[in-house]
Amino acid sequence: MIDDIDAIITTAIRARIFPGAVIVVTQNNRLLHAAAYGTTMYDDPGTSTVTLDTIYDLASLTKVFTATAALRLHDAGLLPLDRPVQHWLPNLHAADITIRHLLSHRSGLAVQLAPLARSGTATIREVVYATPPTHPPGNVTRYANVNTLLLGDVIAAVYGGSLVDALSELVCQPLGIRTTRFCPPVEWRARIAPTEWDEEWRGGLVHGIVHDESAYALGGVAGHAGLFGSASDVLRLVQLFLQEGWWDGQQLLKPATVRIALQPRPEPDTHPAHPASGLGWMLNRPYMGAAKAEGFGHSGFTGPIIIGVPSQGLAIVLLCNRTYPKRTPPPYRHHEVSAAVVDSVLQSIGNEV
Repeated sequence: MIDDIDAIITTAIRARIFPGAVIVVTQNNRLLHAAAYGTTMYDDPGTSTVTLDTIYDLASLTKVFTATAALRLHDAGLLPLDRPVQHWLPNLHAADITIRHLLSHRSGLAVQLAPLARSGTATIREVVYATPPTHPPGNVTRYANVNTLLLGDVIAAVYGGSLVDALSELVCQPLGIRTTRFCPPVEWRARIAPTEWDEEWRGGLVHGIVHDESAYALGGVAGHAGLFGSASDVLRLVQLFLQEGWWDGQQLLKPATVRIALQPRPEPDTHPAHPASGLGWMLNRPYMGAAKAEGFGHSGFTGPIIIGVPSQGLAIVLLCNRTYPKRTPPPYRHHEVSAAVVDSVLQSIGNEV
């Protein structure tokens, strides 16, 4: 397995799919593979060798942290899944959208956040809160950042503080996560892989500040994007769900909640571009390779991918900065890399999913 994964990642670096990456694989919490490859910026001035502790912009992996916080509040009786979002966000125009709809991307909202980004924080939320759904809530799955942006707002309202503090107390601290956070401090910069040269808007290298335009406009903190983290940290989130909500002898999520989170929502719409989602997790995605029939996971625009395979107890993390130096190459070549890694792992342990 080690030689196969080494070859897969080395070939991807040579093909300039990404300049470097970190891969971590565990089975039933036993480490099978952990390695760092390449550099943070190819051979550009200022690049550094990737290590296991290199921190990446987690992009949409932020959504899983947000969803986990919401599920913990649900288990505490503070966030009923089928209660309308308006209960906590009274300024929201759409009256029929529930927490479950946000978690499963079935709100019917289709607001594109990136075009609003340069208008500032108030405008983004004003537009989101005022826009009606394009589909009746609950009828169609359409993955969209707006769902988890609103979920983050709800969490902050229920928690009675900032989203930063809510995710820290509800997710990061219980899991012993220490190097994942919004708005990383300047002293972390040397450990952070840059994401892109953005001369058009931000005037240079995006390094240590969130890549997602709307999260950037919102001050670097949002339910859908903004977290930076290391492979060992995000691995713990996958393992939590593989262990039915148990962590270090403590039950952080009820087993029934975990099962619901990893089940697809039945629906008449089966659009291939929007396959079924669980609650916060993506299901049946190509980057899961041979495990896609039963795997769960999430990917991020900047390159990170996390995958869990329950029947094998497998947790797989691929962190990379595939958007460096520009996002213009085909965006999903790293998904092919991830699928190849999953297939290699499954073959090496002698099982087929």
